Amino acid sequence: MVGISNILKETFKLKKEKEKKNLEEVDKDQHKDGDTKSHNREDVSDSAPRTAYRRWCLPLNYEDLFNVNRPTLGRYMDVVVFRAFVCAIIKYLGFNSIHKIYHAGEEFGRSLGVKTMDDLIMIFRELGIGIVKVVEESPVIKVRIYESVFCSGFPNIGECVCHYERGILAGCFESILNKRVKVVETRCCACGNDYCEFEVHVLGDLNK
Repeated sequence: MVGISNILKETFKLKKEKEKKNLEEVDKDQHKDGDTKSHNREDVSDSAPRTAYRRWCLPLNYEDLFNVNRPTLGRYMDVVVFRAFVCAIIKYLGFNSIHKIYHAGEEFGRSLGVKTMDDLIMIFRELGIGIVKVVEESPVIKVRIYESVFCSGFPNIGECVCHYERGILAGCFESILNKRVKVVETRCCACGNDYCEFEVHVLGDLNK
C-alpha cells in the first residue's frame, strides 16, 4: 500500500497545484468585475461564483486524505461505515443524490491518474473498492467488480446501487481512453448477482 499511496499523493499534488492556480485566476476575474457581495451570502446556489462556493467546501484535497494519523486503528475501517454514509446521503438528499454521487465518483476516478487497465485493476484492489475483471472490450467495454465495497452481500432488492463505483470507473476510463464516457451498471449484488457488471459507453472526445 505504501507504493500506491506515494503514486496517488504525487498525482494529487499536481492536481492541487493546478486547482490553486485556477482558483487564483477566478479570484482575479471576480475582483475585476467588482463582485464582492457573494462573500456574504448565506445560501450558495450552483450558479454562485467559485469564491463563494469555495467558502462552503472543506479546504481539503484528495492528497490530504492520505495523511492518516491512526497509529492504533491504522488505515482501514469496517465497510459498514461507508455503506451507512452512502445510504444516508441517498435517504436525506433524495433521488438527485444518485446523480451527485455518480459525478463525485467520477471526479475521484479522474484524480487517481490511471493510464492503463492494469493501473485501474491495481488501484481498485489496493484501495479495497473491489476486484476488477474486464470481460469484454468490443463493441462495448464490460467490466465486472467482485466483492464490491458497497453492495457485496446485500439482499436482492431488485435495483443496481453502485453509483459511486460506476462514477469512479467513468473517471478512470476517461483518463485511460482520453474520451468522454458514461458508465451504466447492468448487474449488481443488490439484484441477486454474484458480482456487479458495468458497461462503459464512449461518448466522444474530451474537448468536444
